[in-house]
Amino acid sequence: MENRLRNGSLVILLGVGLSMACLSQTALANNASLTTQHISGPVYAIIGETGNRSAENLGNNANFGFIVGNTGVLLIDSGAGTEAAQAIEAKILQTTSLPITVVINTGGQDHRWLGNAYFAQQGARIIASNAAVADHDQRAGDQIQGLTATTGQDPMQNLEPMTADVTFDQTYTLNHGGLEIHITHQGAAHTPGDSWVYIPVLKILFTGDIAYGDRMLGVIEVSDSLSWVEVFEEMSQLPAQQVIPGHGAVSTLTKLEEQTYNYLIHLRQGVGEFLDNDGDLIDIRTVDQSAFSHLLNYEGIAPGNALRVYEQMEWE
Repeated sequence: MENRLRNGSLVILLGVGLSMACLSQTALANNASLTTQHISGPVYAIIGETGNRSAENLGNNANFGFIVGNTGVLLIDSGAGTEAAQAIEAKILQTTSLPITVVINTGGQDHRWLGNAYFAQQGARIIASNAAVADHDQRAGDQIQGLTATTGQDPMQNLEPMTADVTFDQTYTLNHGGLEIHITHQGAAHTPGDSWVYIPVLKILFTGDIAYGDRMLGVIEVSDSLSWVEVFEEMSQLPAQQVIPGHGAVSTLTKLEEQTYNYLIHLRQGVGEFLDNDGDLIDIRTVDQSAFSHLLNYEGIAPGNALRVYEQMEWE
């Protein structure tokens, strides 16, 4: 009788534990501002908010992707910390129960890599360009501090930031679930180590932060606007038919050229003319970017973009 009671109690406790875990996963899946979109075959996109980082989106204001293989899942970008990674995992679990075995980091922003430690402790191998890893090492502290201020909690949840254990200089090719996947780092863009991920047989492209859709891109302290233009030109040669940008709706290279490439060209031309006319930095807001005012977040981001491009172009 005593053993039956103990066993029954254990079953109840296990059941409660599993129920709580399921409720937690469901809450994360429903409340992390992420939407899953089937692209083709085993390939899916996870679309995040186009606004700023917030406590509600856990810093996952970006797009992610995953590919379902035979025995595991390949994840493109791991989220902005531990709970953010769990939110991504919860969305994937709505499609497949297979474990996440491979993670690709497409760049240096927090939501591209701070979830690495969560997936690595489950056995996933992490892949990123050497330039991205160097950027991760340099900016991890600032990124964690910023996310803590934004979300009100430690984004790592007592885990240590973890960079990739598989790295490459320019190109890396792997096979996952019978699909050949090409990762290419052509040069610096939004961050120094940005890469795109291309699946040739399906003509699907994940651009990382090389391309922004629907919203104004951000030129930040580590961005290289000149190299960004050149990297986009190289990427645009791909015969991609479905393109998942780093931010915004699933798109095409033609549309993303209008929203990212053309904007960078326009901005650099405007700042170049400002410099040629001996413009004073205090007047940098007069650089006209209004042709792109239809993009989300324009008012808040455009002035800073002009300032940072000015700071770069002074030395070109």
